[in-house]
Amino acid sequence: MISLFTIGFCGKKEAEFYNLLNHAGVKTLVDIRLWRTSRFVPWANGGSLKLMLKERYIYMPDCSPTKELLDSYKAGGITWAEYEKVFNELINERRIEKRFSPDLLDKSCLLCSEKSPEMCHRRLVAEYLADKFVDVESRHL
Repeated sequence: MISLFTIGFCGKKEAEFYNLLNHAGVKTLVDIRLWRTSRFVPWANGGSLKLMLKERYIYMPDCSPTKELLDSYKAGGITWAEYEKVFNELINERRIEKRFSPDLLDKSCLLCSEKSPEMCHRRLVAEYLADKFVDVESRHL
């Protein structure tokens, strides 16, 4: 069984964030944000996460939406259902599963900023990867 996790940092304190990762046994944090910076949560910047996690931190922008897709959704130009459809086509076209091995995927955690996974691309990436690999269980932290 491959255990895959997802987490959003919004609404979490730094200590809570790291406690969730440690308690779940996360071995690799895979940052799938389009931009790895956070003006309001400096500890969640890619550089800060890399400093804390060292080789346990990986940035995979291929697993993020395009700027145009994200902007269109945020501006209300498309619905969440439309966003999901386009994003799923995008990650399928990019063949993001080729970036992962079962060993890398196991006990990895997909990082984004959204507090909840319901309307976040990290959930879509987790579902996509679960479909591409055998025996994957995903859990949102």
